[in-house]
Amino acid sequence: MASFVKTTREKTANGDVCTVAIDNQKKLNTLNSDILVELQATFDALKSDKDVAVVVLTGAGEKAFVGGANINEMAELNPDTARAFITSLHNVCAAIRALPVPVIARVNGYCLGAGMEIAAICDIVVAEATAEFAMPEVRVGIPSVIEAAILPRTLGVGLARDLVLTARTLYGDEAYQAGFVQRLAEKGKLDEATNVVVEEILEGGRNAIRLQKELCNMWENTTAEEGIQCGIDSYAKAFEVDEPRTMMTAFINRKR
Repeated sequence: MASFVKTTREKTANGDVCTVAIDNQKKLNTLNSDILVELQATFDALKSDKDVAVVVLTGAGEKAFVGGANINEMAELNPDTARAFITSLHNVCAAIRALPVPVIARVNGYCLGAGMEIAAICDIVVAEATAEFAMPEVRVGIPSVIEAAILPRTLGVGLARDLVLTARTLYGDEAYQAGFVQRLAEKGKLDEATNVVVEEILEGGRNAIRLQKELCNMWENTTAEEGIQCGIDSYAKAFEVDEPRTMMTAFINRKR
C-alpha cells in the first residue's frame, strides 16, 4: 500500500529536526481513514524517540497543508462509522498534542476543516498571508467538532462562531492578526520563516524544551494556582540533570 505520510530528518548538534509531510497532493492532502492510521503510527513512534528535538508538520506540494477530511469517504458514513471516523481524527490530534517536543505547523495553501483543527493543536503556526483557513463543515451537512473546540480559546468566541457558522475563509494575514498564526511569512519565504522558528527552538535546552512543552499543555487545563505549582515542580525537575548548570555556566563565561 502506498504511503501518504513522508518523514525526513535532519541531524543537528542539538537534536534531530523531523519533517512530517502529508502527501496526498492529487486530493489537496485530504485525510481518509488509511492516512489517519498512518499519521497516528507516525506520531506514536515519534513520542518515544529521544533523538527528536522538534517536528515540522506540513502538506506536500504548494497547494495545501490539509484540505480537510475526505468527503467521498464521509458521504458513506452512518452514525456508528461516523463516530469511529471522527474519533480516529481526534486521536491523531491528541497524538500530535502529546508529542513531548514542539510541533510547528508549516501551512502552505489550503488549511480547511480537519487541517485547521490539526494546526490549532500545533505549538506554533507559520503561514503566508495567502494561506486559506476555513471550517466549511456546515456547508456539507455536518458540524465542526473535536479540536474545533479549541478555536474559541485561540480566536475568541465571536470569530470562532463566525468561522464555524458561516464557513467563511480566514486568510493568513487575518489569522495572524487574530493570533491563530504566530509567524507570518513573506511570499515565497515560508521555509525560511519556518527554519527561523526551528533554529530558535534548537537554541533552548533539550530537556528544558520538553519540560516547557509539558507545562504549556498543563496550563491550558489547570487553574492559575495549579499551573504555578506545576511550574515549581517542573523547575525543580529541571535540575535533576546537568543541563541548567552547563548552559548557565556557558552563559556566565560568555559575558566575561
